[in-house]
Amino acid sequence: MKIKTKTQTRRSASIPAIGVPIIETRNVIKDFGGVHATDNLSLAIQPGELHCMIGPNGAGKSTFFKLLMGTIRPTSGTIHLKGQDITRLEPHQRARKGLGIKFQNMQVYQELTVFQNFFVPLRRHYKPREMPELVDRLLRRIHMTGLEDELVKNLSHGQQQWLAIGQAIALEPEVLLLDEPAAGMGPDETASTAKILNELNADGMTVIVIEHDMEFIRSLHSRTSVLHLGTLFAQGSFEEIEQNEDVLSIYLGKA
Repeated sequence: MKIKTKTQTRRSASIPAIGVPIIETRNVIKDFGGVHATDNLSLAIQPGELHCMIGPNGAGKSTFFKLLMGTIRPTSGTIHLKGQDITRLEPHQRARKGLGIKFQNMQVYQELTVFQNFFVPLRRHYKPREMPELVDRLLRRIHMTGLEDELVKNLSHGQQQWLAIGQAIALEPEVLLLDEPAAGMGPDETASTAKILNELNADGMTVIVIEHDMEFIRSLHSRTSVLHLGTLFAQGSFEEIEQNEDVLSIYLGKA
Protein backbone atom coordinates (compact mmCIF):
# COMPACT_ATOMS: atom_id res chain seq x y z
CA MET A 1 0.00 0.00 0.00
CA LYS A 2 1.34 3.42 -0.96
CA ILE A 3 0.43 6.24 1.38
CA LYS A 4 -0.41 9.52 -0.30
CA THR A 5 0.99 11.98 2.17
CA LYS A 6 -0.81 15.08 3.36
CA THR A 7 2.15 17.08 2.14
CA GLN A 8 1.88 15.64 -1.37
CA THR A 9 -1.87 16.37 -1.44
CA ARG A 10 -1.38 19.94 -0.24
CA ARG A 11 1.41 20.71 -2.70
CA SER A 12 -0.17 19.19 -5.78
CA ALA A 13 -2.04 22.48 -6.25
CA SER A 14 1.06 24.65 -5.71
CA ILE A 15 3.21 23.60 -8.67
CA PRO A 16 4.61 26.73 -10.32
CA ALA A 17 3.45 27.70 -13.79
CA ILE A 18 5.51 26.54 -16.76
CA GLY A 19 8.56 28.74 -17.13
CA VAL A 20 8.38 30.13 -13.57
CA PRO A 21 11.59 29.47 -11.62
CA ILE A 22 11.07 27.49 -8.46
CA ILE A 23 13.72 29.61 -6.72
CA GLU A 24 14.66 33.10 -7.87
CA THR A 25 16.65 35.93 -6.35
CA ARG A 26 16.31 39.38 -7.90
CA ASN A 27 19.06 41.97 -7.39
CA VAL A 28 19.72 40.78 -3.85
CA ILE A 29 22.14 42.84 -1.79
CA LYS A 30 23.14 41.85 1.74
CA ASP A 31 25.20 44.49 3.46
CA PHE A 32 27.27 43.82 6.58
CA GLY A 33 28.76 47.03 7.93
CA GLY A 34 29.16 48.61 4.54
CA VAL A 35 30.48 45.46 2.86
CA HIS A 36 28.27 43.65 0.34
CA ALA A 37 28.26 39.92 1.07
CA THR A 38 25.94 39.58 -1.93
CA ASP A 39 25.89 42.30 -4.56
CA ASN A 40 22.90 42.55 -6.92
CA LEU A 41 22.74 38.76 -7.00
CA SER A 42 20.15 37.55 -9.50
CA LEU A 43 19.75 33.80 -9.99
CA ALA A 44 16.96 31.55 -11.25
CA ILE A 45 16.65 27.81 -10.63
CA GLN A 46 14.04 25.82 -12.53
CA PRO A 47 11.71 23.15 -11.09
CA GLY A 48 13.34 19.72 -11.09
CA GLU A 49 16.91 21.02 -11.32
CA LEU A 50 19.92 19.65 -9.50
CA HIS A 51 21.95 22.82 -9.07
CA CYS A 52 25.31 23.38 -7.37
CA MET A 53 26.62 26.65 -5.96
CA ILE A 54 30.38 26.98 -5.68
CA GLY A 55 32.92 29.72 -5.16
CA PRO A 56 36.18 30.54 -3.35
CA ASN A 57 36.24 31.57 0.31
CA GLY A 58 34.36 34.82 0.81
CA ALA A 59 32.34 34.40 -2.38
CA GLY A 60 29.00 34.74 -0.58
CA LYS A 61 27.89 31.09 -0.53
CA SER A 62 27.04 30.98 3.19
CA THR A 63 25.20 34.30 2.97
CA PHE A 64 23.24 33.04 -0.04
CA PHE A 65 22.27 29.88 1.91
CA LYS A 66 21.08 31.94 4.90
CA LEU A 67 19.11 34.28 2.64
CA LEU A 68 17.27 31.33 1.08
CA MET A 69 16.65 29.83 4.52
CA GLY A 70 15.29 33.09 5.88
CA THR A 71 17.64 33.34 8.87
CA ILE A 72 18.87 36.66 7.46
CA ARG A 73 17.06 39.12 5.21
CA PRO A 74 18.46 41.06 2.28
CA THR A 75 19.29 44.73 2.56
CA SER A 76 17.52 45.12 -0.78
CA GLY A 77 16.17 42.89 -3.53
CA THR A 78 13.69 40.02 -3.35
CA ILE A 79 13.60 36.22 -3.04
CA HIS A 80 10.87 34.16 -4.70
CA LEU A 81 9.68 30.58 -4.26
CA LYS A 82 7.40 29.26 -7.02
CA GLY A 83 6.77 32.84 -8.13
CA GLN A 84 5.75 34.03 -4.65
CA ASP A 85 7.74 36.68 -2.82
CA ILE A 86 9.10 35.06 0.37
CA THR A 87 11.65 37.77 1.20
CA ARG A 88 10.07 38.58 4.57
CA LEU A 89 8.92 35.08 5.54
CA GLU A 90 10.40 33.26 8.52
CA PRO A 91 12.18 29.89 8.02
CA HIS A 92 9.20 27.86 9.28
CA GLN A 93 6.89 29.70 6.88
CA ARG A 94 9.21 28.88 3.97
CA ALA A 95 9.21 25.24 5.05
CA ARG A 96 5.41 25.17 4.85
CA LYS A 97 5.66 26.45 1.29
CA GLY A 98 7.92 23.57 0.24
CA LEU A 99 11.51 24.40 1.23
CA GLY A 100 13.47 21.65 2.99
CA ILE A 101 16.86 22.44 4.54
CA LYS A 102 19.83 20.34 5.60
CA PHE A 103 22.47 22.30 7.50
CA GLN A 104 26.21 21.62 7.45
CA ASN A 105 26.03 21.10 11.22
CA MET A 106 23.72 18.11 11.54
CA GLN A 107 20.46 18.60 13.44
CA VAL A 108 20.18 14.98 14.63
CA TYR A 109 19.58 13.66 18.13
CA GLN A 110 22.51 11.49 19.17
CA GLU A 111 20.81 9.73 22.11
CA LEU A 112 17.69 8.73 20.17
CA THR A 113 17.20 5.96 17.63
CA VAL A 114 16.93 6.59 13.91
CA PHE A 115 13.17 5.95 14.10
CA GLN A 116 12.78 8.45 16.94
CA ASN A 117 14.72 11.05 14.94
CA PHE A 118 12.18 10.71 12.14
CA PHE A 119 9.31 10.84 14.62
CA VAL A 120 10.22 14.47 15.43
CA PRO A 121 9.45 15.98 11.99
CA LEU A 122 6.62 13.54 11.21
CA ARG A 123 4.61 13.62 14.45
CA ARG A 124 2.62 16.78 13.70
CA HIS A 125 1.47 15.54 10.31
CA TYR A 126 0.87 11.80 10.66
CA LYS A 127 -0.73 9.34 13.03
CA PRO A 128 1.48 6.88 14.97
CA ARG A 129 0.16 3.92 12.96
CA GLU A 130 1.43 5.54 9.75
CA MET A 131 4.97 6.03 11.07
CA PRO A 132 6.55 2.60 10.42
CA GLU A 133 5.74 2.62 6.70
CA LEU A 134 6.76 6.26 6.31
CA VAL A 135 10.07 5.71 8.09
CA ASP A 136 10.76 2.55 6.08
CA ARG A 137 10.23 4.50 2.86
CA LEU A 138 12.52 7.30 4.02
CA LEU A 139 15.23 4.82 5.01
CA ARG A 140 15.15 3.29 1.53
CA ARG A 141 15.58 6.72 -0.03
CA ILE A 142 18.70 7.47 2.05
CA HIS A 143 20.16 3.94 1.74
CA MET A 144 19.75 3.08 5.45
CA THR A 145 17.18 0.28 5.35
CA GLY A 146 17.10 -1.77 8.55
CA LEU A 147 18.73 0.84 10.80
CA GLU A 148 15.56 2.27 12.34
CA ASP A 149 16.38 0.89 15.83
CA GLU A 150 20.04 1.97 15.82
CA LEU A 151 21.13 4.71 18.21
CA VAL A 152 22.30 7.70 16.17
CA LYS A 153 25.51 8.03 18.19
CA ASN A 154 26.53 4.59 16.89
CA LEU A 155 26.17 5.56 13.23
CA SER A 156 29.06 6.60 11.01
CA HIS A 157 29.53 10.25 10.13
CA GLY A 158 28.16 9.63 6.65
CA GLN A 159 25.08 7.82 7.96
CA GLN A 160 24.35 10.70 10.31
CA GLN A 161 24.59 13.10 7.37
CA TRP A 162 22.15 10.91 5.41
CA LEU A 163 19.80 10.83 8.38
CA ALA A 164 19.82 14.64 8.40
CA ILE A 165 18.93 14.56 4.69
CA GLY A 166 16.14 12.10 5.51
CA GLN A 167 14.75 14.47 8.12
CA ALA A 168 14.84 17.31 5.59
CA ILE A 169 12.81 15.29 3.05
CA ALA A 170 10.42 13.75 5.56
CA LEU A 171 7.59 16.10 4.55
CA GLU A 172 8.32 15.83 0.81
CA PRO A 173 9.62 19.35 0.14
CA GLU A 174 9.64 20.57 -3.44
CA VAL A 175 13.05 22.18 -2.96
CA LEU A 176 15.86 20.62 -0.93
CA LEU A 177 18.62 23.04 0.12
CA LEU A 178 21.86 21.41 1.26
CA ASP A 179 24.90 23.05 2.85
CA GLU A 180 28.06 21.00 2.17
CA PRO A 181 26.35 17.58 2.41
CA ALA A 182 29.62 15.69 1.80
CA ALA A 183 31.67 17.53 4.44
CA GLY A 184 33.93 15.19 6.43
CA MET A 185 33.14 12.11 4.34
CA GLY A 186 35.51 9.60 2.80
CA PRO A 187 35.38 8.65 -0.90
CA ASP A 188 32.85 5.82 -0.53
CA GLU A 189 30.42 7.86 1.60
CA THR A 190 30.81 10.82 -0.74
CA ALA A 191 29.91 8.63 -3.72
CA SER A 192 26.87 7.28 -1.86
CA THR A 193 25.76 10.81 -1.02
CA ALA A 194 25.95 11.78 -4.69
CA LYS A 195 23.84 8.73 -5.57
CA ILE A 196 21.21 9.66 -2.96
CA LEU A 197 20.95 13.23 -4.27
CA ASN A 198 20.75 12.10 -7.90
CA GLU A 199 17.96 9.67 -6.99
CA LEU A 200 16.01 12.35 -5.09
CA ASN A 201 16.35 14.63 -8.09
CA ALA A 202 15.28 11.84 -10.46
CA ASP A 203 12.11 11.53 -8.34
CA GLY A 204 11.29 15.15 -9.18
CA MET A 205 12.74 17.04 -6.23
CA THR A 206 14.62 20.27 -6.94
CA VAL A 207 17.99 19.98 -5.18
CA ILE A 208 20.31 22.93 -4.50
CA VAL A 209 23.78 22.07 -3.19
CA ILE A 210 26.21 24.61 -1.75
CA GLU A 211 29.61 22.92 -1.77
CA HIS A 212 33.36 23.35 -2.23
CA ASP A 213 34.35 19.71 -2.92
CA MET A 214 34.94 19.72 -6.67
CA GLU A 215 35.10 15.94 -7.06
CA PHE A 216 31.74 15.62 -5.33
CA ILE A 217 30.20 18.28 -7.57
CA ARG A 218 31.63 16.59 -10.66
CA SER A 219 29.85 13.36 -9.66
CA LEU A 220 26.47 15.15 -9.53
CA HIS A 221 26.56 16.13 -13.24
CA SER A 222 24.55 19.25 -12.41
CA ARG A 223 24.19 22.78 -13.65
CA THR A 224 26.63 24.85 -11.61
CA SER A 225 26.74 28.50 -10.59
CA VAL A 226 29.95 30.19 -9.47
CA LEU A 227 29.76 33.02 -6.95
CA HIS A 228 32.56 35.57 -6.59
CA LEU A 229 32.50 38.66 -4.38
CA GLY A 230 28.78 38.17 -3.88
CA THR A 231 27.86 38.15 -7.56
CA LEU A 232 27.00 35.45 -10.10
CA PHE A 233 30.36 35.05 -11.84
CA ALA A 234 29.68 32.12 -14.18
CA GLN A 235 27.08 29.43 -14.85
CA GLY A 236 26.87 26.27 -16.92
CA SER A 237 27.48 22.54 -16.77
CA PHE A 238 30.27 21.48 -14.44
CA GLU A 239 32.35 20.49 -17.46
CA GLU A 240 32.00 24.04 -18.81
CA ILE A 241 32.78 25.56 -15.42
CA GLU A 242 35.96 23.59 -14.81
CA GLN A 243 37.29 24.59 -18.23
CA ASN A 244 36.49 28.27 -17.71
CA GLU A 245 39.82 30.11 -17.38
CA ASP A 246 38.25 32.99 -15.47
CA VAL A 247 36.81 30.57 -12.89
CA LEU A 248 40.17 28.86 -12.51
CA SER A 249 41.73 32.28 -12.06
CA ILE A 250 39.53 33.28 -9.11
CA TYR A 251 40.12 29.91 -7.43
CA LEU A 252 43.86 30.41 -7.83
CA GLY A 253 43.61 33.95 -6.50
CA LYS A 254 44.58 35.68 -9.72
CA ALA A 255 41.40 37.68 -10.30
